Amino acid sequence: MTDLLPWLEGSRAPASWPARAGLAALGALGGVYGGLQWLRTLKPDPFRAPCPVISVGNLTAGGTGKTPTVLWLARHLAPSGRRIAIVSRGYRQQSRAPVTVVADPDGQRLYPPLAADEASFLAGSLPGVAVLTGRHRPTLIRHAVERLHCDLVLMDDGFQRLDVYKDLDLLLLDAARPLGNGRLLPGGLLREFPSAIRRAHAVVLTRADDPRATLATRAWLAERFPQVPVMTATHRPTAWIPLHAPRDPLPLDGLTAPLFAFCAIAAPDRFFTTLRGLTLDLRGQRPFPDHHPFSPQETARLLAEAADLGATALVCTEKDAVKLDPARIDMPVFALRVEIAFAPAPLWLEQRLAALLFSA
Repeated sequence: MTDLLPWLEGSRAPASWPARAGLAALGALGGVYGGLQWLRTLKPDPFRAPCPVISVGNLTAGGTGKTPTVLWLARHLAPSGRRIAIVSRGYRQQSRAPVTVVADPDGQRLYPPLAADEASFLAGSLPGVAVLTGRHRPTLIRHAVERLHCDLVLMDDGFQRLDVYKDLDLLLLDAARPLGNGRLLPGGLLREFPSAIRRAHAVVLTRADDPRATLATRAWLAERFPQVPVMTATHRPTAWIPLHAPRDPLPLDGLTAPLFAFCAIAAPDRFFTTLRGLTLDLRGQRPFPDHHPFSPQETARLLAEAADLGATALVCTEKDAVKLDPARIDMPVFALRVEIAFAPAPLWLEQRLAALLFSA
């Protein structure tokens, strides 16, 4: 089977002795880390919310499409009339409150840097949906239910959150590299041993654009975890969102100006590759660390670098755009809207969601 799995090729050991020794040390640390994660699964009596809780998470660090999947779920569930809350960690936000209400059902209340970029993006994209962040998910859920009167919870990045009972636990895996390089943190990208996949109620293979890689990963999952349903989805660019006029999106072919791209996401190469696939006049690109906040000085340097290369507009992701102050940018900025698209239609997921709404 392993010869069919191109995503395992990155796990081959390097040839040089120092590199092998370093890899062995990281592997030992990864074993300790994985063991600690496994011990967490033995914790009894998770918190049970008085309403359905749907979790979206992953097995590797970043880049599998959790945010667009949460967005898809919220929009799919909105017609039910439920009062939806999204709860998440709020990574890299400045707020240190036990409960940070980024948005309540009446509107958005906080913005970066007090609020996390992903939480702010979700709040701006989902009017009427509460968005709460903080370290302790049971506390967030209690606040959403008791204070904001929400009756349906979406837990972003919740697969490793074993202190909350989940009525539906969705695990996202990259179709081409579901285990990263096959190694645990800190020497790899895995957050847990692959055996944790059996905890999932269903797996969604994201970025399933390569039929051969997707088929190989499906075959591996069917062999190792036959009881877990598997769905497939792709990331689909749909529009350009102007920073200075976000209510007036442009079609994908609506940008003809020379462009300079930047982003602060877990997998910047994927964003830049997507841009190249749109046949843009791309003059340059600049990656930043994941969730990086943009200071006024950095914004000024970006504008200068773009101008030096002949670009007359900037492009970024929607999660980056929420961290920018339009008043400080005298060059047009466009954020690429990317949505998750299931193919074929996720009948298992739709039926499970309907059953949750009906039974609760």
